[in-house]
Amino acid sequence: APDGEEYFAMALFFASARWGDGEGIFAYSKEAKAILRECIHKGEPGHPGEPMWEPSNHLIKFVTNMDFSDPSYHLPHFYELFAENAEEGDREFWKQAAAASREYLHKACHKETGLSAEYADYDGTPHAGHQEIFGRHDWYYSDAYRTIANIGLDYEWFRTDVGQTAAAPRLQRCLGVDNRENPFVTYEIDGTRLDQPALHPVAILATTAQASLAIPESLEDPQTPAGKLAREWVERFWKEPLRRGNRRYYDNCLYFFAFLSLSGRYRIW
Repeated sequence: APDGEEYFAMALFFASARWGDGEGIFAYSKEAKAILRECIHKGEPGHPGEPMWEPSNHLIKFVTNMDFSDPSYHLPHFYELFAENAEEGDREFWKQAAAASREYLHKACHKETGLSAEYADYDGTPHAGHQEIFGRHDWYYSDAYRTIANIGLDYEWFRTDVGQTAAAPRLQRCLGVDNRENPFVTYEIDGTRLDQPALHPVAILATTAQASLAIPESLEDPQTPAGKLAREWVERFWKEPLRRGNRRYYDNCLYFFAFLSLSGRYRIW
């Protein structure tokens, strides 16, 4: 997935900050800059291929040759750090990408439920096309669980809110109040339940708990409905064991990220 390169680059920058740069492949920051350079400059002279971010709007694409996005790919907290560490000529791009992604996440998360689709057009509306290739992805399903987790970590690191954090209490309410008995199903992003169990219930629980990082300070008080619900989600996650058996990989990866984030150990190096 295109967002994989973001994680690789961020890991390399963190490695450089922790241990310094070595030679060859151990020149961590040099390798990270090279990855990011290719991500945004492909398609230009000397860079065959197509860019992973749409140059006209600074939004990451679902895949390079298609003009729509995936809300869960958006990592504005990484782009903020890329704007500080990438090659000098690329830093303004990443600064604008961070701002564009936060605006996009605000649009992509439903104004009442906080749910987002797996794939969405550049205006944030669910992408219903290409089902003959990929199947259906305009609903709240596996990829989409990561969106609110990313919003949570972004707010934890940078405390920048352009409206996207409002999705956190809305989503926790939608899944934890409106669907308290069994939230682990597939949904339209307006909250309509579909007769299809979620493939990754632990992932839903983990990311919904991580959303608590984006609850504004004014709502954090456990005496408020939003604060009380956020605490309930975190406590429920704390009691949840790792998933076993089939499909455990995706669930447990999001479990791991949520645990790091909520414990304060997913930190900037």
